[in-house]
Amino acid sequence: MPAAVEFAQVTRHFGNVRAVDGVDLTIAEGSFFAMLGPSGSGKTTCLRLISGFESPTTGTIRIFGEDVSTTPPHLRNVNTVFQDYALFPHMNVRDNVAYGLMVKGIGKTQRHEKAEEMLSLVKLSGYGDRKPGQLSGGQRQRVALARALVNEPRVLLLDEPLGALDLKLREAMQDELKALQQRLGITFVFVTHDQHEALSMADSLAVFNEGKIAQIGTPEAVYNRPATRFVADFVGSSNVLPPALTRALGGPDEWASLRPEVTRLAATGPVTATVTALRYLGSGTRVVLDMGGTELAAIVPAGQPLPEPGTQTAIAFDPAALHIMAGA
Repeated sequence: MPAAVEFAQVTRHFGNVRAVDGVDLTIAEGSFFAMLGPSGSGKTTCLRLISGFESPTTGTIRIFGEDVSTTPPHLRNVNTVFQDYALFPHMNVRDNVAYGLMVKGIGKTQRHEKAEEMLSLVKLSGYGDRKPGQLSGGQRQRVALARALVNEPRVLLLDEPLGALDLKLREAMQDELKALQQRLGITFVFVTHDQHEALSMADSLAVFNEGKIAQIGTPEAVYNRPATRFVADFVGSSNVLPPALTRALGGPDEWASLRPEVTRLAATGPVTATVTALRYLGSGTRVVLDMGGTELAAIVPAGQPLPEPGTQTAIAFDPAALHIMAGA
């Protein structure tokens, strides 16, 4: 069975800027795949290459085995949900959802029935007569989803669709999106700069940096076994240890990653540090440490005693939690 999406040495240049630089990528059918990275890393350009809104400078893009490198957007079996939702303010919700079917020439009765079916799917039954301006941000996001799904795409592209929502609503919509993808069984490709979104929803993810993929894998693998210093710093918060400090802590003479949540304060240890700050997180406190010019952090769970800034402490951790980043 062919993959849902494949990139083979794809580049996209804008003048002298290599927005996408030699990307190889395979996205499995029926998976929830996330493209994660900072602004300008190439993730959104890759999404636009899949949709057909951009064309590769070099390389090949396949969707379900078919070379679509030069295929226009309307002939690809994909649809996109944009960050700003791009709803028509003068149309009611039902007509917004049915717009793609109208363009295809499907009759009014049939397309309205299909639109109502999609609204029910995204939990907006009874909202068809409202205008987008009468909806909340979360409801408009659901309408945009329904409009994208009404054409029954085999691949749904989502360009940071939760970015405009507040924290609680964003978390709720993360759960709903994941449940919807599992229910429909179609391929979701989700672009975000939010590491928590990517880690909580994706079956697998690619971390982008400067037009290239820095690492690709499951959320667990990328988080616990970062391939490079960039991935360790960007995906979650990590203590990136230089070779001398790794060696002092009992590891090899290599760069290493040690997550704050597995770093503990101890009475004794091979290396001591100075407590420089305490940052309350609710479920615990982040203790910032200075180890001879290298800043580390440890998480102390709520309810446990905290050191005073300026005091000395040692650190302890499970040796298996120290991840060596050879060549990083």
